[in-house]
Amino acid sequence: MANTTFSGPVRSENGFTQIGKNTTTGAETGGMTLSTYTATITVADGATTGKEASIGMPANFAPIAATIVVTTAAANAVNLVDVGTDADTDGYIDGITAAVNSTGFKGFFVCNGALSLAGLTTTAASATPDEVELVVSGDPGGDTVIVVKFFGISSTSDTE
Repeated sequence: MANTTFSGPVRSENGFTQIGKNTTTGAETGGMTLSTYTATITVADGATTGKEASIGMPANFAPIAATIVVTTAAANAVNLVDVGTDADTDGYIDGITAAVNSTGFKGFFVCNGALSLAGLTTTAASATPDEVELVVSGDPGGDTVIVVKFFGISSTSDTE
């Protein structure tokens, strides 16, 4: 598609990729894509952390923000306080206060941890991510299921 102007929303089922092109060979060199990644995590009764069963977040993904939705509420009055990984439990979102003792949408939070786009000022995005892990402020009093949907940038460009 050449330079095209139209009115209305741009929609795609498979995302949008800004590609690069080698000026000498004309070969596509990869690109940057606005992406989402969804993690569904259970914090078990008696625990204060929970994590994904396996690594699902794509490599070279830098989260910008995330939505938090509680699908199974805690019995006790506890808050979600951090979102990260085993190695850095507040690596994506650090220091929020989202009540998880009721179901529903809890908000759209800017990722402010060292593993987020905001925190990547001195380090690179994780080429090999870890399972997403959540930290709550206390014993939830029952299994609590929280869905975190990340919005960020992915890169496939490895040469230019």
